[in-house]
Amino acid sequence: MSAMNTETAWGWPARVLHWVMALMIVMMLGFGTYMSNFVTDLVAQFQMVQQHKSVGFVVFTLAVLRVIWRLANPRTPVLPADMPGWQRSASHVSHLLLYILILAMPISGWLMASASPLNDAGAYPTQIKNMVFGLFELPDPFPQGSKDLTEALHTAHWAFAMTLAAILAIHIAAALKHHFIDRDSILRRMTLGRD
Repeated sequence: MSAMNTETAWGWPARVLHWVMALMIVMMLGFGTYMSNFVTDLVAQFQMVQQHKSVGFVVFTLAVLRVIWRLANPRTPVLPADMPGWQRSASHVSHLLLYILILAMPISGWLMASASPLNDAGAYPTQIKNMVFGLFELPDPFPQGSKDLTEALHTAHWAFAMTLAAILAIHIAAALKHHFIDRDSILRRMTLGRD
């Protein structure tokens, strides 16, 4: 089992990061939608938001590791020779957008939480901190909260989430098409690590 990517398959670090992040991102999209739209108990929602922030930090950390690994290991499996040019272009653009969004989502969430006036001293008996699993606090770039900035960042976070969900759906559909219709090795390269 090779760690390095080759022209015919992804190495195991790329595959592990891909599948762990895929699972976490899908869960975070579902969890974020659920806690924002279906949970009415404020205490329960607060606890869910804290968990969402913590897992978001983990996703961001994995995304940074994935980018570092990708830059350190730039070789990628070649696309099938018979793949149309528009599909090659769509593949490159969608992968670039996925990388951007998996970084933008947690950053926008952190900035949104940091900009909230709920973090200001005296806003509540205890300040709502950006804690990661209760172990450490993320920095707060906004000493004074702003409701308008929080709402703008919430809109951005939501737009990133909807865009990410759409691109993920296309990505999954394309992978299944390649596997079941085109019967090429694209999905096997990311699952089994072989052509």
